[in-house]
Amino acid sequence: MIISKTSVSVRIAAALALASLPAVARAQDATKSAAAVVELQNPSARASAQLEAQLKAMRNGDAIRAMLSQNPRFKQEAAKNQPAFNAAMARMGAMQADALGPIQREMLAASRQAAIAAYAREFTAAELDQIAAFYRSPAGAKLLTRQPAINAEVGKAMQQKFGARVQAAEKSVGPKIEAELRKLFPQQAPAK
Repeated sequence: MIISKTSVSVRIAAALALASLPAVARAQDATKSAAAVVELQNPSARASAQLEAQLKAMRNGDAIRAMLSQNPRFKQEAAKNQPAFNAAMARMGAMQADALGPIQREMLAASRQAAIAAYAREFTAAELDQIAAFYRSPAGAKLLTRQPAINAEVGKAMQQKFGARVQAAEKSVGPKIEAELRKLFPQQAPAK
């Protein structure tokens, strides 16, 4: 019996394709299980609501106000005419939210997909199912519920412990940074 090169190639390709089917199915199972873990950790409805709340605060000017809050000139200008200043902050915040909102919404979806892919690479479907089962258990559900408060508590403790030092360090370096900025952007001479 004579076997042609073509028939051997076809048989090898078919064998390879059949051999890869279980791997594809395993990857799909891991991806499905990974999606369940990601959804348990941070439900998509909650993540979307958090993002929209952040964008609403940004639109009000909160992010710009927070960035500038340590600047003494910012505080002086704000005190002169608070209503006009708040309106300006809101206008700038709206610009910021309009520019960043679409990107952040896209990032939210992309980060969920990246998390699912990472979990699917690092864990088998069986391991991911065990992780999901833990999160569904009373202890796991409590962890998921309490984690934001625990993180906030740790953040508050760090603020209490280091906040004054951080502010003092920022204040001490502020004049040096301003001096460097003046070198980059010297004041213009008044127009004649």
